[in-house]
Amino acid sequence: MKEDTLIEVQGLQKVYSGKRSLFTPSKKVTAVKDVSFSIRKGETFGLIGESGSGKTTVGRMILRLIEPTNGSIIYNGQSLRDLSNKEMTSLRKEIQIVFQDSGSAFNPRKTIGAQIAHPLKKFGENQDPQFIHQQVLKMLEVVGLRADFFHRYPHELSGGQRQRAGIARALILKPKFLVLDEPVAALDVSVKAQIINLLIDLQKEFQLTYLFIAHNLDLVAYFCNRVAVLSKGEVIETSSTIDLFNNPKHEMTKKLLSSILTLEGDLGEVYKKRSVI
Repeated sequence: MKEDTLIEVQGLQKVYSGKRSLFTPSKKVTAVKDVSFSIRKGETFGLIGESGSGKTTVGRMILRLIEPTNGSIIYNGQSLRDLSNKEMTSLRKEIQIVFQDSGSAFNPRKTIGAQIAHPLKKFGENQDPQFIHQQVLKMLEVVGLRADFFHRYPHELSGGQRQRAGIARALILKPKFLVLDEPVAALDVSVKAQIINLLIDLQKEFQLTYLFIAHNLDLVAYFCNRVAVLSKGEVIETSSTIDLFNNPKHEMTKKLLSSILTLEGDLGEVYKKRSVI
């Protein structure tokens, strides 16, 4: 594992057992066949592919929210698959996720402040209520939400505000690595840009590493340093973003990119705005 690598995935596979009936055996469904890639410290690594290609499953296996059938996941030199549940729970302070559907990600019966505070109460060392309250208020400010949002309920927030709150909850433990699972897919175009620019600013401020799972190729071109393309559960191509978009090798990649309109015209000019790791 190279010194600048934070995450290394090798031969990752997920096979689900299908339903069986009295007269037919269960059929196995392979969601992810053989996925390998590495993510460098401080970069945004994109994972793209058609719907059902296995993107979300890969992201959740890396976090061990779904247990892989085969393969290895090395995080900062540690094999995540070799960790006990207790050891993995301790490590969750460093690896977090921002979900696509901010509406279902929050409990409608609890305030936003209480839900952002929950990871601190579960994993934090300092359990002083005043300390936790102040940390939540600071994080609300970091993501662009006023202090009064602490006492609001999820239904009182817009989609973009809920996603900001979701990012605050993911960051409250000061993680090193975030899985961003289609974090702006359900938002309006103008709000998407705001959230992506917020994520870019937060990455610089907190030295974060991102896995960005997406189907919006405009955003991938703007946001990611490198990209892997998934097709039917397999990685078919991995490259720097600018090389992948300007010179795709695989036919499926060419098909995915055939209708792309970059955010500001020429991809090279768009990509210059992002620092290449």
